[in-house]
Order: sequence, then C-alpha cells, then structure tokens
Amino acid sequence: MTLYAQTKGTEQTNSATWTPNPGLTLTLPEGVGTSALIILNAPMPYAKGNNNPGGNFGVSVNGTVSPVVAGFTYNEVQPPSDGRMPTTLVLSVPLGNKPQIIMGMWSNVRGSTVIIDTPATLSAILD
Repeated sequence: MTLYAQTKGTEQTNSATWTPNPGLTLTLPEGVGTSALIILNAPMPYAKGNNNPGGNFGVSVNGTVSPVVAGFTYNEVQPPSDGRMPTTLVLSVPLGNKPQIIMGMWSNVRGSTVIIDTPATLSAILD
C-alpha cells in the first residue's frame, strides 16, 4: 500500500522552529512488526536571506519530530540569485498498535525565508 499527500504549490516559512508544511499529512495504519518507508520531497525549494540562508525538512510522528532530517544552505552569505536546492528526506517509521499521524515539517536556517513554489510531496510505502 502507498499513501500520498501533496502541497498546493506556493508555501513559505521564516520560522526558526519546526512548523507543519501545509498539506503534507498522512495517517499510517496500525501494523506492529513492520514499518513504513517515508519520503518527503521538496523538488524546487530556495531560501532568501543575508546569512548563508537555507532550510530544514523533517517529519513528525504523532507530534514528535524525527531526528532524521534533511536540509540545505547556500555557500554565499547573501546569494546573488535564488538557486534551487532539491531536497529529499527518506526514513523508516515503525508501525505501532494504533494509527500514527505523519506530518511534513520545515524550518529556516539563520533567519532566512524558505520558499516552495512547486508542489512538495509526502509518501509512505508500506509492506
């Protein structure tokens, strides 16, 4: 079984703490003894700022952000253009004895604004 969620397209955050990415929510079914492969894909994100801007991407399981995260930063302190930084996060989530809420999360790096102007996706592949 495969579960899938997609954003509408244009989203941005300038939060320094993890915040839900609107539209990226799935409910994993119960299934003790197995796990789900979770894929969060932000195909064209970029960041604006003046201190090596960047973005972090993660997944929360029932409200707790996994320590397995992905992210990007620019090499330039203040990038001269909005270069795209495709970012994909892949992790395994053990299924439990009750359904679990999976949410795509994101935050900024060093006060920047992280922007997605193409749909991002959250997928779960179950055994």
